[in-house]
Amino acid sequence: MVSQSVVVAAVLMGVATAGVRFLPFLLGNRLSDPALRRLFAELFPPAVLAVLIAYMAVGGEASAGVQVAQAAGATVTVAAHLAFRNLLVSVGSGTAVCMLVQNLWLA
Repeated sequence: MVSQSVVVAAVLMGVATAGVRFLPFLLGNRLSDPALRRLFAELFPPAVLAVLIAYMAVGGEASAGVQVAQAAGATVTVAAHLAFRNLLVSVGSGTAVCMLVQNLWLA
């Protein structure tokens, strides 16, 4: 028998995923407004970085080595974002550093 918490979690994840996927269709032509696009371009990268850092801070169950790897990745992510202002470069480089530290030095 599936527990109630598993069902609630699955439903919430489904609602969140569907909401994000349907958002561009619901907004439609309003996204063509340059002011709205500029707002998304300015706010989205820092919001993603904040979520990554919050995840790192809340992940208290991880070992000290994993937390060091996550801290290194977060540091590189923030530095790359400040240097390049490119979300793909920022998150990609931070993820690469986190994985390298975790798999090469802490293995």
